[in-house]
Amino acid sequence: MRPEKVLPWLLGGAIGAAGLIQGMHWRASAPRAGGEDAEGKIVALENEIEMLRRENESLRSLAQGGGELHVDPATISFVEEALQMNFQSNPKVHKIAGEELRDRIIASIEARYGPHGLDSRQQAWVMMGLLNSDDRFAAQLAATKSVGARSWFDELTGEGWVTDRFDEKSVPDQAALIRALGRILIHQNNPPPPGWPGDEAAIAREALNHGAAMAVENRFLARQALANGFTGAQENADARELMANLPAYVRGIATFPAVLGLPRAERLMDQEELLSFLHKPPTISADLFPEHEGMVAKAPEPPATPGNVLLEESAGMLGLSLWMEPLGEEFPKLAGNWVGDRYRLHATSDADVHLLWDIRFESEAGADEFIKAACSMTSALAGSEKDPAPGEIVATPENRFVGVVKVAPDVVRFINASSRDHATLLTK
Repeated sequence: MRPEKVLPWLLGGAIGAAGLIQGMHWRASAPRAGGEDAEGKIVALENEIEMLRRENESLRSLAQGGGELHVDPATISFVEEALQMNFQSNPKVHKIAGEELRDRIIASIEARYGPHGLDSRQQAWVMMGLLNSDDRFAAQLAATKSVGARSWFDELTGEGWVTDRFDEKSVPDQAALIRALGRILIHQNNPPPPGWPGDEAAIAREALNHGAAMAVENRFLARQALANGFTGAQENADARELMANLPAYVRGIATFPAVLGLPRAERLMDQEELLSFLHKPPTISADLFPEHEGMVAKAPEPPATPGNVLLEESAGMLGLSLWMEPLGEEFPKLAGNWVGDRYRLHATSDADVHLLWDIRFESEAGADEFIKAACSMTSALAGSEKDPAPGEIVATPENRFVGVVKVAPDVVRFINASSRDHATLLTK
């Protein structure tokens, strides 16, 4: 029997045997356990199941021609010298079938937000108009990281991945590996904080970390250009077409590290200040915009709302800019007046879910300028040719009720409710 046939058989047998043994152990020990002890055993069992799941994935990758990639020590040294850090342990880079990479990335994105976390955000972003009802954030963002990709870094495990088409003699593939190694090195020396830090902090940290890894990659490519005359990899047509057809929000989140994270990281590297920023990265996306470096957000406090709070988060300067992008290229500039924001998704019944989004601006004039554009965005959501007046609630084709209103001289509120009465309540 050929090796690629044997390994899946061994895999199935190993997982099945492990499950059987664990089940027998559980049945034998459960009757003797008290309530507290039983809970501990359940946690231990769940941990063992998770370990078996990860072993299963690793073995499946091997069965499909993957495995762990040997990394040349010279490559490791190059990354360490570029970032002025040392690996705390040998970097792990795995091979994976190209067609499986996207699914792995989707799973990683969903896991980062926790149970129901991404579902609530998806619902909120649709209500805000950042996504369309048929958009799927995780799948679309994963596509930007997998279509035409040569490598990927998993923030959850701190490990890198390359596809089974990886060619160690190809300069673009070597560069992609160096980018992944850069992420691993940064992760080992500056691991993410436990728990979810908030959407804004996660986006800002990702932008700087990925930007730093891209800066190392660029240094490698520059060296190859001098040594071998390498002129750069050709742009992937599929990736370009994908980006062109994505909603502005997904495209903006995907490109933020390259557009603003990379230049910030390169400048910090030149100034020998990168290490301190990697240790204490920005916590808001506005900090990555050159004219807002060091900015401190002053988010408004949303009012009490009836029902259950499903999610409360911030879209940040980046999210606000992307929200306005469909109106025209001049409108996102209004987001430069952003000082802070909070949006809240709340439910008054299983069928009635509502959203309010409070945005604070640096001045009353900035809020006035923004609300005019926000009324245009509201009319687009309502499918109306006429912009509603501030404070006016209009119905959408989906029988939702939307509007924008100033709730303070410098604060504008966007509303999307399941009933006109609730929308009117949120204007106060």
